Amino acid sequence: MREPIRKTTPSLPTPSQGARNEVTSSPRSAQTHTELLAHWECLNNVELQQTTPTDTPAIVTVAAWNIERCKRVPETAQVLRESGADIVLATEMDLGMARSGQHHTTRDLAEALGMGYAFGVEFVELGTGDPYETGLFKNIPNMHGLHGNAILSRYEIENVALLPLDAGGQWFTDTPKNDGQLRIGGRIAMAAQIGGVTVVAAHYESESDAQGRADQTWRMLDLIAQEYGKGPCIIGGDMNTAAFVGQRMSGIETLEDPAPTEPSFAAFAEAGFEWRSCNAPGVTTRSAPGKPVHYPLKKLDWLFVRGVTASAPAILPAICERGDYLSDHELITAKVEL
Repeated sequence: MREPIRKTTPSLPTPSQGARNEVTSSPRSAQTHTELLAHWECLNNVELQQTTPTDTPAIVTVAAWNIERCKRVPETAQVLRESGADIVLATEMDLGMARSGQHHTTRDLAEALGMGYAFGVEFVELGTGDPYETGLFKNIPNMHGLHGNAILSRYEIENVALLPLDAGGQWFTDTPKNDGQLRIGGRIAMAAQIGGVTVVAAHYESESDAQGRADQTWRMLDLIAQEYGKGPCIIGGDMNTAAFVGQRMSGIETLEDPAPTEPSFAAFAEAGFEWRSCNAPGVTTRSAPGKPVHYPLKKLDWLFVRGVTASAPAILPAICERGDYLSDHELITAKVEL
């Protein structure tokens, strides 16, 4: 298992198109993946850009959002602006991908919001995306092919660390969905401290089961304790808690008694986190245009808090004011008293 990545840079170095093409056309093995994971600089640095420092207020609005590549930056920024978000825990952010217009979506979104950011790479994407995206962009090469998680903030971002949640390689050697998504890397949590509080943007493996998600939770919590201790902490992101659907659990039931179905919640509780004050009971996914619709919709996105007081949880639609679709995950927010 990889150790946390603490090295920061103002601009991530990216693997060349030639290097990515060579990997794509070569035999795939765990050894090759391990070597790439160790030596590609983009997987061993965090891009950090600060905004003009301002004092952290007593109460902030924290948002967590899987923005599904962040393909519409101006519209996404407007939704976040209207939510009042001060800190954004963002997952599925692209850098130099054809499907998102080759944009550095974290940087562009941060600039639109007047925020600083820390961006860490989850995967180097060797293809153009899922089957729908591949159908649209298969003849357009990715400029850089990076995909990851980010923390955006109006306030100074300190003590940044990328926390690997698994050993990586599943999407390179096994390609679990067999849908063309060939990737170097593994699931991560992006962590930092803001105003003395640890904040974490997490993205769990979509192809894991409930026990696998519990394992990722213990791994993340152990690394948070190692890096930051057991003090005040806010965790948010796409936890891929798909088991609730199999049990036909309502939103209220997922808040009140989730641990028998998703044991990761037992891990969070044991580490001193709670979720009932910072999550509304509704589902957090929506149907994506051009893709098959699957019902029931799911509650996959969560906030967890420890040592701080949360209130006013909300689930906000992932559509812009013109009605355009932004993501297959809704935006979730809560007020947090630091």
